[in-house]
Amino acid sequence: MSDSPSIGIFAKTLDPAFIEVAGRSGLDFVIIDMEHGPLDLARVHDHVRALALTPARSFIRVPRLDAATIGSALDSGADGVLVPNIKNAEQARAAVQAARFHPEGGRGVCRYVRAASFGETPGADYFEAANRATLVCQIEGREAVDQLDEILDVEGIDILFIGPYDLSQSLGCPGEVGSSQVLEFVAEIATRAKKHGVRTGAFSDDPKLAQTLLECGVSMMACSVDVEIFRSGLDKLLADHSHG
Repeated sequence: MSDSPSIGIFAKTLDPAFIEVAGRSGLDFVIIDMEHGPLDLARVHDHVRALALTPARSFIRVPRLDAATIGSALDSGADGVLVPNIKNAEQARAAVQAARFHPEGGRGVCRYVRAASFGETPGADYFEAANRATLVCQIEGREAVDQLDEILDVEGIDILFIGPYDLSQSLGCPGEVGSSQVLEFVAEIATRAKKHGVRTGAFSDDPKLAQTLLECGVSMMACSVDVEIFRSGLDKLLADHSHG
């Protein structure tokens, strides 16, 4: 990803056509959400193929820290993977091991997958390209913040993604994602991550808060969720055509 801020969304839809529309809209990325969405790997492959037709990058949020799941997600040919709820350096190292081939990790090897053009790509070329996939580690609470330097010392993390709602809860102000306390923590995380050469991402469904988070140093901003964009669009449509 470039050094300039990138804007995208989370996606829970089962329809690859909506994913392709999102990719053609001008968004920089779409995070295909297996953690909180009803998606299986077959549908994830469809979504990654749909995004490959567009300029947008594809990321998959896997349901949990699990080596087989992370490897299978990357087998789809996605540009990267987001691993949720990383709490400490040990878990961060496990995520790197699962997402990278030797010598950077221990990802399970199979070349007969979409990411390797089903065996057409020579092994050495595939392994080198696969190890350039973006690894995003999501931190969601005070425990991870308290061990931030240890997590950032782990080689192989490209982006540290902040869950602001979970962070606010762990700081004792649940839901107050725009509070000075939360924003100070976000700015501190972004500053410390940058010193380690790691970018910072976050989620916000409020445009003003998203801008504030960008000003705090966040450079990967997931601005909303596809189903919420659709729902709020319907609300606006009905309001615009209301005769009440």
